[in-house]
Amino acid sequence: MKSIQARLGVGLGASLVILFVVQWFVVTYTINHLTDEIFQTRLEHDAESLMAAVIVVNSGKISLPFASTTDVYQRPFSGHYFRIDGPVNTIRSRSLWDEDLKVGGMEMKTGKIYIHYFDGPLDQPMVVYGVRIKKRGKMITIHAAHDISDFQQDMTEFRISYTTISISAFLILIFLQTATIRQGLKPISHAQKQLAAMRRGETRVLDENAPSEVQPLVMEINRLLELLGQRIERSRNALGNLAHALKAPLTVMTNTANSQAFNSQPAFRDTFLQQTDYMRQLVERELKRARLAGVSEPGKHFNLSKDLAPMISMLESIYRTKDLALDINLPENVVCNLDREDMMELFGNLLDNACKFANTMVRFTAVHSTSLIVTVEDDGPGVAEEKIDELLKRGVRIDESTIGHGIGLSIVKDTVTHYKGKLQMGRSKDLKGFKIVISLPLSVGITLEELNL
Repeated sequence: MKSIQARLGVGLGASLVILFVVQWFVVTYTINHLTDEIFQTRLEHDAESLMAAVIVVNSGKISLPFASTTDVYQRPFSGHYFRIDGPVNTIRSRSLWDEDLKVGGMEMKTGKIYIHYFDGPLDQPMVVYGVRIKKRGKMITIHAAHDISDFQQDMTEFRISYTTISISAFLILIFLQTATIRQGLKPISHAQKQLAAMRRGETRVLDENAPSEVQPLVMEINRLLELLGQRIERSRNALGNLAHALKAPLTVMTNTANSQAFNSQPAFRDTFLQQTDYMRQLVERELKRARLAGVSEPGKHFNLSKDLAPMISMLESIYRTKDLALDINLPENVVCNLDREDMMELFGNLLDNACKFANTMVRFTAVHSTSLIVTVEDDGPGVAEEKIDELLKRGVRIDESTIGHGIGLSIVKDTVTHYKGKLQMGRSKDLKGFKIVISLPLSVGITLEELNL
């Protein structure tokens, strides 16, 4: 079991079961023991009265005056019986009627008390007190018996009642225990919900107002999140700074390669220019990534219409000389549970590629339900079918080739794979150019009203 609540529930439940079972046996044993002592004391008193009342003559014959016995020994099958065995004869209580106590043949030592349990007259369960004494030089054995059927019936009813009460108390304690455990684990459940909200981008930090057992973990998570955000920001800034720093040396290298000093070595100059041009493309890509992502916080919700608007305006400004028409179709006031920075980089690369190779038209369409489905089309030259098949099969990074639709496509593929999405490429039926369709699964679609944004 990986659940703390389940472990605590099973452990405490098992403890309660053991406690109640032990308690049940202790209570019933104690009552039985006390009742047996009461019966034995009563029978011992009756036996002593019979000892005092029995008359022994010299011949060994014994007799018992009628007045010396109580009424319970006179009524037939009253449940109170005695039997006195002397050297010559035996005296039985009238309550036995035609029955007898089955005590004959028992070996008994003088002065020792014997307690027996067996069925008596009419199959009555009996407790029998026996003792062997010496009176006037003659050995006499006295047995006094008591019917315990009423006691056994009362004991059965008590066990049923006590078991019912115990089970009821057990169930009540289990309910209270479960409620207490749930109440005690509420801070963990709250932290779990906050982590889920953080994964959806609804919050940036966990509430540190937690019990002392949980608070160090919550504080450490917050510290790691802050550190992660700082590292991402530093990495992005460092990458942009590096790309900017490399632009000037690349320009100098290109100008040097075009100088007269390299005219005598055209092959070397062409190779040098090819490599510097490739390096310039990489630098431009990194600068574009930083520019498209903008200033964002990792884990923040992605607002389709709000976040893409500045990017579209920037692309219109960059490609204003081409007089492009951008057909943007976005759902209003929809926030997706996707990282804003990743989505800005993903869609920025798609739109930039489309704008770069389009002639007059770029179309961007987004719909959302259980998935976010984005379609980007242009009216440019497109990509040959065999090249698309090769890309989808082998995952070639197009930005390493000379084909146009490729700058940043490796970033698109990595992002889609990271979000367990799907990527399809082909030719647009309407615009006749390149078309790419991306499907990203969503756990839920959220409106701005629901987020109070």
